Amino acid sequence: MMIDTQTEPRSMLKAARDALQASRTTHADSWNAIGVFGVRAISAVLLFLTQIAFARWMGASEYGLYVTAWTCVVVLGGLAHLGFNIAMMRLAPQYAANQDYAAFRGLLKAGRQVALITSVLMAAVGVAIITSFYVEDSAALAMPLMLGLICLPAYALTDVQDGFGRGQGWTLDAIVPAYVFRPLAMLLFVGIVFGIGMAANAVTAMTIALIATLLAAVMQTVLIEKRVAREIPQASAALNYAKWFTISLPLLAGGICEIIILNADVLVLNFFRPSEEIGHYFAAAKTTGLALFVLYAVATAYAGRIAAAHALHNTAEIKSLVGMAVRWTFIPAAVMTAGILVIGYFVLAQFGATFTDAYPLMFILAAGIMTKAAMGPSDTILNMMGHQRATALSLGAAAVLAVVLNLILIPLWGVTGAAIATSTAYAAMAVMNWYAVRKLEGLNLFILANLKTRVKP
Repeated sequence: MMIDTQTEPRSMLKAARDALQASRTTHADSWNAIGVFGVRAISAVLLFLTQIAFARWMGASEYGLYVTAWTCVVVLGGLAHLGFNIAMMRLAPQYAANQDYAAFRGLLKAGRQVALITSVLMAAVGVAIITSFYVEDSAALAMPLMLGLICLPAYALTDVQDGFGRGQGWTLDAIVPAYVFRPLAMLLFVGIVFGIGMAANAVTAMTIALIATLLAAVMQTVLIEKRVAREIPQASAALNYAKWFTISLPLLAGGICEIIILNADVLVLNFFRPSEEIGHYFAAAKTTGLALFVLYAVATAYAGRIAAAHALHNTAEIKSLVGMAVRWTFIPAAVMTAGILVIGYFVLAQFGATFTDAYPLMFILAAGIMTKAAMGPSDTILNMMGHQRATALSLGAAAVLAVVLNLILIPLWGVTGAAIATSTAYAAMAVMNWYAVRKLEGLNLFILANLKTRVKP
């Protein structure tokens, strides 16, 4: 009897473990999405702790200067790879599958070279512009911007290796350094500089960001190199810049437009509103934008399989994958957005007492995010099906709309105008992508058309 009693729990544990393993095999994409989302959720917590620490440590005005400088890093860093990050996501799995290891290694080498050379040139031009047109009114922002420009090469390298690693399925090696280690290091450094009594200003904050970004880039490079050495046979790197640029440059155009949509509000606010208001708006926008992590996770999980199914003209598989991608995007995003809005006031209060003034903006921004989520990861679906030009057109139109509306509405309504402009751009981009997929592939991405789709195991 004692043997049976001991054996039964073990059998139940083994059955549960086998069921979990079977689920992971059958629904690998969904589990991958959950894993990526888990990393991004941890990252979000660390980022919030860091931003709250920065805002309380510096005050709203200096925090606004830091936000402006870091936004410039994000914008320029997202351009420096010239579209190679997304191109590598598509090409690396193809080369590995075809055992073209020379092209595989050449692609990684080329992506790194492009990101580093372009970012160094951008930094040099930026420093020259700042030193040539230095004026008294911009004195407070000049040094944080200079530090941001120095940060560019490391940021661009991290971004391009992120795309390469995610495409190859080395997702954690690719995203943990940037999304977990970097904010964790920043949080640690904030505590150190606070403890030793360093100046609480944007210059110190950007110095912290620079050091953390450099360390994250080194860590990510080491992890990627270990995976390449372990899993990819040795071969001399074969470079094919002409072919790769024909793929990357249309993707770059779309990437530029997406960066504009995501950052036009903060950059335009810098011309019309005081830095304190920019800090308030940034906190509200980033809090609401946490729901966008769902789109990132789902796109990462399903991109490769959608591309493969499309290449094989497997219509049934495409419909199944797209339906799952839309559902896995909208439903978690809706739940997460609702939760963010419920706790949003409390979260903003952690940044400082005056930051709660931006709470109503979260509802405006949430409307645009939910419209985008209702169409699933539409831009990624278009790109993986070879319709990157259609993606670039829709993103371009939305980017123009974002800039024009920000320029019109911010002088009229301040940060409320910025929220309306950004939310409208999100919605316009989603609708245009929906139309493009409908016209080019005959697929309806809208969530209501995919809720009842049966998922085949």
